[in-house]
Amino acid sequence: MRLLTEGWCERGPSLSEAAAAVPPPESAWWDSTEFVDGPDDDRRAAINLWLLTGLTPERRDVKGERDGDGRVDLLLRPVGAPVEVVEVLTTLDRDHSDAEHRAAALVAELNGDAPPALRFPIHLDHGWEPPLTRGRKGKAAGRRWRAVVERLQREARDGAISAEAAAEAAAVFPGIGFHDPIDDPERRGFWLSSWGAGVRDSGDVPYLERLSAYLAAEERPVHHVAKLAREAAALGAQRRHLYLLVASAGQWGDLLPTSPSWFTDGTFTAPEGLTDLWLDGGTGYIMRWRRETGWTYHETG
Repeated sequence: MRLLTEGWCERGPSLSEAAAAVPPPESAWWDSTEFVDGPDDDRRAAINLWLLTGLTPERRDVKGERDGDGRVDLLLRPVGAPVEVVEVLTTLDRDHSDAEHRAAALVAELNGDAPPALRFPIHLDHGWEPPLTRGRKGKAAGRRWRAVVERLQREARDGAISAEAAAEAAAVFPGIGFHDPIDDPERRGFWLSSWGAGVRDSGDVPYLERLSAYLAAEERPVHHVAKLAREAAALGAQRRHLYLLVASAGQWGDLLPTSPSWFTDGTFTAPEGLTDLWLDGGTGYIMRWRRETGWTYHETG
């Protein structure tokens, strides 16, 4: 078992150290219309890139502009050097996002207008999958789910969910399970206490090899790396940055960078042409890979 406190990659400046060293900007670019009206992910990436590179970012893919979708998200402009191109991407898969919304809606159905007096924690195990209960394709599952809801509501009012009712629910909604009820006046009814994350079992595959496989084979990073290549050629850029906001949920949740020790685990193979890779998972570290020097970590606290 790998020890997360040992075998770390090199340390780079923390965000606070970088902020103290970066020259004051001529204007508060982060409050400009392009950034305020743009995606929050792009603004977050831009601020961190500015602090850790010292280069002022500029939005290139501006909402409403023609050909915006073919442009990279950000540019970094060094003084006296070629422009650098940046793409911002989240690893959260859309299927998991859609499933989360459906799961929350089904739990709301369980509570109805009169939630039970006790709190019933619901957990979603690995591989959970909420049924499609609406529309033409969801009619049969919808009828089965509504019958399950009625039984669960009756049993919850009586103070306990039977094993038979839980099994009926799992037959319609694979992966759903129920913990023992809790007497909590402030949080009554059914509550999702665990999403099971939907993370794939990575087995013994080293972290850097899992990351390499994601970048090489998953459709979205491949698309963004290709966009970086096109824009770099058009703009004469020599550095191409991919800034990954790493989610803890969904099938790629196993890529969450929880320790700098992961970045000495295995061999990293970067996509061709990529010069800089950033991983930001809100875990207290931003990880950076540079083609010339490899991995460093930057503390955010």
